[in-house]
Amino acid sequence: MKVVVYGSGAFGFALAKYLGDKFRMDKAVEICLYDRNEDLISHIKTTRTHPIYYPDIPLPIKVESTSDIRCVRRADLILLVVPSQALRDASRELAGYISPEATVLNAAKGLELGSCKRPSQVIGEELSKVGFKGEIATFSGGTIASEMIMGAALGAEIACPNREVARWLQEFMASDKLRIYANTDIIGVEYAGAFKNVISIGAGISDGLNNPWGTKTLLISRASAEVKRLALKLGAQPHTFSAESQAWCNDLWMSCMGNTRNRYFGELIGRGLSVEEAFKVMSHERKLVEGYYTTKSAYHLAREHKVDAPIIKAVHDVLYLGR
Repeated sequence: MKVVVYGSGAFGFALAKYLGDKFRMDKAVEICLYDRNEDLISHIKTTRTHPIYYPDIPLPIKVESTSDIRCVRRADLILLVVPSQALRDASRELAGYISPEATVLNAAKGLELGSCKRPSQVIGEELSKVGFKGEIATFSGGTIASEMIMGAALGAEIACPNREVARWLQEFMASDKLRIYANTDIIGVEYAGAFKNVISIGAGISDGLNNPWGTKTLLISRASAEVKRLALKLGAQPHTFSAESQAWCNDLWMSCMGNTRNRYFGELIGRGLSVEEAFKVMSHERKLVEGYYTTKSAYHLAREHKVDAPIIKAVHDVLYLGR
C-alpha cells in the first residue's frame, strides 16, 4: 500500500512522521512526503528535518520525500494537507496523476473564500473532471502539529459518507497515541472544523482584552450555539456537535484555550493591533490564519440562511470593518 502526504507544512510533516513511526516495521506500507517546493524537499532529503518548523526532529527512514508529483500515480491513499484556500489548486494538480480508485483524506479546516464550499466539495469538483471514482474523507479534531509530532495522546474524527471507508481509515490512522472515531457526517465534521476557527479568534480577542475566564467561556458557549444552528441548517447532523465529538468539542476547546494560531491572532487584535499589524506578526512567525477567511464565509452563510449569529457578526465586523 502506498500513502502520499501532499504538503510539507507543519502539519503535513508531523503526519508523515507519525505514519513513519507507526508503520516503521511494516514493509507493506510505503510512505512518501510530497511538496512542490523543490528547495524545501531538498533540505528534507538532506537533513530529514524541516528547516522552519522542526529543525531538530528527523523524519523516520521509512518516509521518502519528493517534489515530483508523479509520486501520486500509484498511491492508494493521499493525505491532502494544504491550507483551505490552496485546496483547489492542489486538487487540480492531483487530477492529472491520481488513480481513479484512490482515497483522498483531507486535513484542511476552512471554507473556500467566495464560494463558501467545504473542502470535500472543492476536491470533488476538481477530481470529478478526470473521472475520479474514489472516496473523499476528512480528518479533523484537536490535533495541532506541535503536539502530534511530540507523540502526545490526541483524538480526532475521520468522516466519510461511505461507512466502510470511514472505518478502514479509522483503523489505518489510529494508534495508541492517536484515538480516531469514524463518522459518516462529513458535512458536519467539515463545518465544525471550519467554524471553530471563528470562535477561536473571538476567544483570542477576549484574551487580548484581559477579560476574565467566565467572560471568555460565555462567548465560547454562545458562539457555539450560533455555529450549531448554522451547521444544522446547512445539513450537518446533531451528533457531530455534541460534547463528546472530537471534531467539535475537542477541537473547539483546544483551539480556544491552547497555543493555536487563530486564538493568537485574535489575541493580537484584542491587544490593540490592527488586522494588518496582526497579520504581519503572524507572517513573521510563519503562521497561517484560516479563521480570518472562514469568518467572512460564516457571516455570509448566516445571512443567506437567515440564522441569528450576533457573535459571528461581531467577529466579522472587527476583522473586516475595523469595529
